[in-house]
Amino acid sequence: MAGNLDVIRTFTLSTQEHFIFGYGSLICAESRARTGVSGEAVDATVQGIERGWIVPVSHSQQTALGAMDNDQALCNGVVFAIDDDNLAKFDERELGYTRRLVPHDKIDSRQKLPENAKVWTYVGVESRPPNEHFPITQSYLDVIVNGCLSFGGHFLQNFVKTTSHWGHLINDRHDPRYPRPMAGNAHHRHFDEWLAELIPHHFERRS
Repeated sequence: MAGNLDVIRTFTLSTQEHFIFGYGSLICAESRARTGVSGEAVDATVQGIERGWIVPVSHSQQTALGAMDNDQALCNGVVFAIDDDNLAKFDERELGYTRRLVPHDKIDSRQKLPENAKVWTYVGVESRPPNEHFPITQSYLDVIVNGCLSFGGHFLQNFVKTTSHWGHLINDRHDPRYPRPMAGNAHHRHFDEWLAELIPHHFERRS
């Protein structure tokens, strides 16, 4: 889940009714832009969502991030405005997920949402942790790491800390399974340095 001149760029002035809370690939501006026009993304934390590697994706043979209900959990991500046409595009992108409303009182953001805003997030239909047949792919993780680092290293650290079910990481950069991988390899070494520090056990065993 970057900027575009034909959309309102601040929540306080926005007339958009729909917003999306993105907690995975939608954190990344480049990834959001590949699907549809979206407004400025603002970092936010939602209470009651536990993020985990739990959604098997059959068409790409990998495991994606999903959300589970957990009243005690906190999940960091981004909130961005979306119009009706582009909301439909994101629904199409999030195949295997259902769109669900997020209550305003569960959202902590540095920018106030309009009172009439409907904030949506995507919850996986299936739930299963990664395995050798449905691993976590580096091409997908790169997109997420890139998005997190655009908000700073602390944001990435928080992402890793609040994400469950790490395991079975494979390096597929040479032949990405993820359909919207990062362009080029300029940031690979930088991403790997962060991952080696934050998930050393899984990074050392990356196949």
